[in-house]
Amino acid sequence: MFRTVLSAFVLALCTAGVTQAAPLDRPFSLSPETAVQALAAAAPVIDETTIFQGGQTLALRGLFASDAVATHLALVNRSRSANRCTLALATADGAGLGPVTSLTLRPGETRPFVDAFAGRASVLTETQAALSCEQAFYAYAVVADGDTGRRDVVSPVETSEAPALAGAAAACPTGAICFDAPGVVHIPAPPPGMPVGRVSFPAPTVTAKRFRLSIDVTLADWSPLQPSGKHLIYWFVIQKNIDMPGLLYFLGPDKYEAFARHGMGLKHPQKKKIIDPFRAVVGHTYHVDNDYDMAAGTYTVTVTDTTTGQPGIVLDGRPNVRSYTIKPGLNFLIDMGFFPGHVPGEVPTYGWKYANVHVEVYQ
Repeated sequence: MFRTVLSAFVLALCTAGVTQAAPLDRPFSLSPETAVQALAAAAPVIDETTIFQGGQTLALRGLFASDAVATHLALVNRSRSANRCTLALATADGAGLGPVTSLTLRPGETRPFVDAFAGRASVLTETQAALSCEQAFYAYAVVADGDTGRRDVVSPVETSEAPALAGAAAACPTGAICFDAPGVVHIPAPPPGMPVGRVSFPAPTVTAKRFRLSIDVTLADWSPLQPSGKHLIYWFVIQKNIDMPGLLYFLGPDKYEAFARHGMGLKHPQKKKIIDPFRAVVGHTYHVDNDYDMAAGTYTVTVTDTTTGQPGIVLDGRPNVRSYTIKPGLNFLIDMGFFPGHVPGEVPTYGWKYANVHVEVYQ
């Protein structure tokens, strides 16, 4: 069997290096469209064996990830109402791969999570996933080898190891589809640590009229080599850089600015810029609300100093589209921090604390 061969290969490796994704586009071993088709073809018949009750936890074991092997998950809402679910990704021995996340599934929806472990393993690494929902649900996976074309279907087993949230998820407003990664999600560290962190959510297939992201960031020191450089607060995109509901930098001494960029269907040099004076203070925590309201024609980035309770700054702009149709199999990506020396002017944020990522989508 495919999984047996892969397991033998894993044991033969001296190391199974797990790395964090950089804010770069990664090609799929299957295109998003083909991955969604593969998941649909593997969908089980609905019966008592493929319905688990709210509060139970499913484990998908024997998954794999690497630059050539991708794991695609299908999260299935067996309820006739909206269903809040929690997802945890880990290595085979239980080491977490990114933060535990939660998301809302619409009534009866099957949500694909294409290439769920993208960027988390550069060499072949055995992985697993755990999922729990508030109401009836199911989950399964397809492991796709991009080199051989082999696909393997993985069915769930019930487990008592529930993926506990790191903290309380933010409230989900009426009419919104919500996603959360509560608690601290990343603290950048110099190589061989992780300068860049990523939160990834499987996006719904809808025509969206508004995207909203919020995040908390606590500043450590400015980059000593270039304190006035671009310190990344977040890079918020739909699958690739070309579709960006928001990006925010803080710039330190000698500039002291807040610098936002945005644009849908635009190459990076075409992205709209908003730059305002802003003196962020080392040691303070800032709550940032990135509200990309395409239907209303407004884009605001509101920064609040939660350490003092004082308003910080509001950056204003206008989206370049009135709505955005999310194709099947795409993911929301939120990256935090930069690798050192990759792009002139972009500097690492070692020791900064990123927490409480929350995304809302409105149709």
